[in-house]
Amino acid sequence: MTKEQKFYKALQDVFIGAKIEGEGGFVNLMRIKSNYYRKIEDILKKDIEAALKSHPKFRDELFDKLYSFN
Repeated sequence: MTKEQKFYKALQDVFIGAKIEGEGGFVNLMRIKSNYYRKIEDILKKDIEAALKSHPKFRDELFDKLYSFN
C-alpha cells in the first residue's frame, strides 16, 4: 500500500469510522456523513492533483508528510 493510499485510508477511518448497518436516526446520520466525506475526498484529490501539476516529484514526499503528520 502506498503512502497516498495509507493517507486516504487513515483520513476515511478518522472521518467515517466503522461501518454501521441497520435502520434508525443514527445510522442515517452516519450515511449522510459518509456521503459528505466522499464529496470532500473528491475535492481534496482534485486540489492535490492541481497543486502537484507544477511539482510532480514532490508527490511521494507530500503524502509521506500527510500520512505521518510530521
